Amino acid sequence: MGTASAQETGHVRFLLIESQASAAPAGTGLCHDAVAQARLGHSVVLFLIQDGVTLALPGRAPELDALLEAGGRVWVDGFSLAQRGLHHAGLLPSALTTDMDAVAAAVLDPAVRVVWH
Repeated sequence: MGTASAQETGHVRFLLIESQASAAPAGTGLCHDAVAQARLGHSVVLFLIQDGVTLALPGRAPELDALLEAGGRVWVDGFSLAQRGLHHAGLLPSALTTDMDAVAAAVLDPAVRVVWH
């Protein structure tokens, strides 16, 4: 697990923000949309915040593996992890912990399309 920085946001074109822990039924939901966009060749970051951070636990959301395989990225909010006692949990190896500075930079970038769930 690495750390995302505000410098990475220059490459983000789609920022999908998931705040809920329950994954949608297979084939639907924000994770599915992230995978679909990444498979189309778009730059996609799925940012997990609040209860959504639990989706970054291995085996919790298979669509995250598909997103990573398609070239998408997963950012996980460090503050939300700490609030839930998960800051030392083993997350997906490619998930990057980040803070709101990197997310704010992406949200304020006019070239980035943002969806919050």
